[in-house]
Amino acid sequence: MKNAPEGWKVLSSKQVYGHRYLSVYEDELDLAGRKKTYIRGRRLDYSTIVPFADDGSILTIKSYRHLVDSYQLEVPSGYIEKGETPLAAARRELQEETGYVAKKMAKVGSYTLDYSMFQQTGNVFAAYGLKNTGEKKLGSMEKISQVRFVPLQKVKKMLLKGKVLNAASIVALYRAIHYNEARSGEII
Repeated sequence: MKNAPEGWKVLSSKQVYGHRYLSVYEDELDLAGRKKTYIRGRRLDYSTIVPFADDGSILTIKSYRHLVDSYQLEVPSGYIEKGETPLAAARRELQEETGYVAKKMAKVGSYTLDYSMFQQTGNVFAAYGLKNTGEKKLGSMEKISQVRFVPLQKVKKMLLKGKVLNAASIVALYRAIHYNEARSGEII
């Protein structure tokens, strides 16, 4: 804790739950003389891709999500496998979930969903020069009912009206749309 307030230190840390996708730790802290048990989780980092067609529309997916028991509009996203770079994961996930590959990908940022309890980084990529290979490779928990291009203005309206619920997709769409418009000289 090199940047912690004066007198704060970690007394001990132990893993209390471990799984490929989530590890939970219990840290015993000394907060300048006060003891505190702090629970934190570590999730796999991931990459989210916003694929832009030549006409500016965005390739979206409708994916079934078990926790909300419904199909949700999203952009491709997935975990970074061990030994894989965020860019390699982005390329792999784009093809696995949509059947498309991209000639160019630009990293447009990274973020964390909740740095008060979870260690996890989301990486955002904009993809260009799309080509449909027709080859998807979905995982056992992936059920994608639709892959389609949505006009940019419609995506913006959907974001403003709360029609996109997945936080990773929301963050990625806003970041990538801004990047794309700045790249085109249309800074908003």
